[in-house]
Amino acid sequence: FGAYARGVWNLLLSENMRRYRYDKTFLFYNEMASLIKDLKMFDEFSWLKDFDSAASQQVARDLETALKNSFNKGRVQKFPTFKVSFKQKKLHDDSYRSVNTNENIRLENNGITIPKIGTVKIALHRKLKSKIKSATFKMRHGKWYVSLTQKVECKSKKQVLSTLVGYDINSQYTVVGSNGLYVENPKVFKKSSTKLKQIQVQLSRRKKGSNRWHKTKSRLNKIHGKISSQRLAFAHEVSCSIAKSSDIIVFEDLNVKGMQQFNGQMVNDNVMGMITELTRYKAELNGVVYHEIGRFVKSSGICYGCKYEHKFDLSVREFSC
Repeated sequence: FGAYARGVWNLLLSENMRRYRYDKTFLFYNEMASLIKDLKMFDEFSWLKDFDSAASQQVARDLETALKNSFNKGRVQKFPTFKVSFKQKKLHDDSYRSVNTNENIRLENNGITIPKIGTVKIALHRKLKSKIKSATFKMRHGKWYVSLTQKVECKSKKQVLSTLVGYDINSQYTVVGSNGLYVENPKVFKKSSTKLKQIQVQLSRRKKGSNRWHKTKSRLNKIHGKISSQRLAFAHEVSCSIAKSSDIIVFEDLNVKGMQQFNGQMVNDNVMGMITELTRYKAELNGVVYHEIGRFVKSSGICYGCKYEHKFDLSVREFSC
């Protein structure tokens, strides 16, 4: 179905580009949805009948959003491009999104029922709290994952805020808190680097496209998937403990993308941006205040007591006022 989603995207995008060259206008969601419905009657577009209609409508909504964002002066976003197959891109991911209408997406008999496919067995990570609103199906590292969207009520905000903790993120320690919390960087990628290099050398010796090449490629992809899962599990564990530890949580708005230019491997292995994003939404669920200090605000070297600004370079890690 990921290929069908790409086909619908490319079909609608080509029609929008043709329409713009003709009369300088675009097709938007209602027009694109009716176009998909009309094209199903033709034999050359019979493959649209095999694709979930709700999923094709979501592709039209995504394309409409991409078109509007490309002409929005407030957003720096390029005009949408055609999507090629993951074989051509040499990637290992694929995805599409569908909406739950009339309970066509449901969990039953240790599996999930998917429109146009049927019931597929799954490993459920946690119990559902409410009705399924939508489902996003993703292929990552040779396995299919499904993310279920639900409506969950957040806890009411606390009336009395008694505890405040500030957190700093750096390359040596993943998180350092003002309450004495130290979380060391697990360095998942570094621990698996030896195994990765061995398999990469084996892959370079294989004839590209052969059976042994595909087997070695799947082994390499499996290790990358394991590294990604370990990073995500670590980020969830740390962010969950932070969200439950205090009433006010303060982070610094770090330019993670800029830091990757100087030490990209260490920054990527530290899941800096992932922890702050996960902590933000978990704080909202728990009714906790989440605040970020601007990246250009001077905070280092300022004495907490007398507010005097000390000037020093990065080699100074501790000072006394």
